[in-house]
Amino acid sequence: MAETFVLVHGGSLGAWSWAAVVAQLQKLGHRALAVDLAGRGEHPYDLDKITLQVHIDTVARYIEQRDLREVVMVGHSMAGIVMPGVTVRMPDRIKRLIFMSALVMRDGESAMEVFRSGGLGVGMARTRESMAERFRQRQLNGASRDLQDFVMAAIVPDQMAVLSEPVPMKEFYALDPPTSVIVLEDDLAIHPLRFHPLFTQRLNNPTMRSIKAGHGAMFTHPVECARAIAELATES
Repeated sequence: MAETFVLVHGGSLGAWSWAAVVAQLQKLGHRALAVDLAGRGEHPYDLDKITLQVHIDTVARYIEQRDLREVVMVGHSMAGIVMPGVTVRMPDRIKRLIFMSALVMRDGESAMEVFRSGGLGVGMARTRESMAERFRQRQLNGASRDLQDFVMAAIVPDQMAVLSEPVPMKEFYALDPPTSVIVLEDDLAIHPLRFHPLFTQRLNNPTMRSIKAGHGAMFTHPVECARAIAELATES
């Protein structure tokens, strides 16, 4: 059966980052759409005024305007703080959430708290690497230098204010929607052991796939990503 996927990108990226995965999902016969968060691509916005709620509203509006239903929403990395709010706003439209090495927060926890606790990457507070080189090494490990250059040319700054906001999760956990997770075994941005089981245990019996890839798996392993996403969409 053909599924409807809405793919939400992580920090600094845009809908373009899912292009190869979208193409592979379409080859498998599914409807796959990637949405730009506010301040990217189709959704320009003053970066200084973006909040978590603005991101949630952007994704929810995207789904509503296209009257999408039975949506399997896939989120990568920072998208984990956006998808729960979208689900709470429109639970009747969301069939399943798939967290691909994405943040899974406690109620009221912020992404910056996770950063400071050492859950993301290795030695972030101690390194003297430039931010750009850190992004290449942590987010794009396993990618060729040419592919890294392509991605680096298109990224936008993360909004630290958004990452510092407490993420409301109580209503999301009360809804208890079907969830799945994709573990990226070579991830250096969100350590695999932090993602699973420390993050994933906050979800209620999620189904799971594992890919031997780094954080930028949508760039380096789009076929494997699409296959895992498609399989998880139909598991109970």
